[in-house]
Amino acid sequence: MLRKLISAAATLFAVSVLVFGAFALIPGDPALKKLGTQATQESLARMREQMGLNAPLPVRYARWAVHFINGDPGTSYSYDIPVRTLLGDKLPVTLALVLFSFVLLIVISIPLGIRHAKYEGRLFDRVFLVLGQIVMAIPPFFLGILLTWFFGIVLRVFTPGGYVSYRQDPAGFLAYLFFPALAIALPRVAMTVKLLRAEVLKEATKDYVRTAYSRGNSTMSVLYRHVLKNAFLPVLTFLAMNLTDMVAGSVVIEQVFGIPGIGRFLLVSILGRDHPVVEAIIMGLAAFIIGVNLLTDLCYRLIDPRIGGES
Repeated sequence: MLRKLISAAATLFAVSVLVFGAFALIPGDPALKKLGTQATQESLARMREQMGLNAPLPVRYARWAVHFINGDPGTSYSYDIPVRTLLGDKLPVTLALVLFSFVLLIVISIPLGIRHAKYEGRLFDRVFLVLGQIVMAIPPFFLGILLTWFFGIVLRVFTPGGYVSYRQDPAGFLAYLFFPALAIALPRVAMTVKLLRAEVLKEATKDYVRTAYSRGNSTMSVLYRHVLKNAFLPVLTFLAMNLTDMVAGSVVIEQVFGIPGIGRFLLVSILGRDHPVVEAIIMGLAAFIIGVNLLTDLCYRLIDPRIGGES
């Protein structure tokens, strides 16, 4: 495990170098952007000195890295407000959306995948195979538009664009996130169910399954208590990949449903070339992905202690 932690730290360091170096080499003067059209040569020189842009690139990176580690990713060029303050209200929104989507993915896909395998070759199995292919072919943003039209406009279950802040009404906030989370989760549910079905059917032919049946266990008991544990390892890898991918999916879904999260703010900051904000968000995403990978390795060991014997 120590090797994995060292590898994760090295990866995060490499990402930080690439991110900072890329933005430092992009054409354009941040000091000029901050001052606007009223800038003079004297004010521009003072602003560059104040922002530390006259220092060599390695020195600027070292200063940025130290401040970032201490929880200070800098000040926004566009808003002249600390990035930490700007992201403070938006980060919980995106995290809630991603985690809500992931919970829906697990709650729906695992029971459905088991049942899908149980009724292999029957009408339920055939119908769901067709429906799964259709859902997988629909992009999440278009699925979000369909959900908004049907549940928001036709059935009026929720008000499109009527976002509710988690600070004002936590229950209303989660209720509003249900359909955006569903739009992110559904295509991945279809893929996860298909993978889990294949793994369960492969495990169901092994000797230990026949032994479990011979002891008088019911079909569902064998599937959940014996087969699922061994079939779940490949699915766990797929779920971890989906969790990190859901962060990217939330960028578009936040636009469709009018959710003021990190993804929506990232697009605005990229268009406005607000480097400190973009750097902070990208580094946060990188740390999140690395953390998910480490957590997945730990889950492997909990499910099967034979895996990952080296530390």
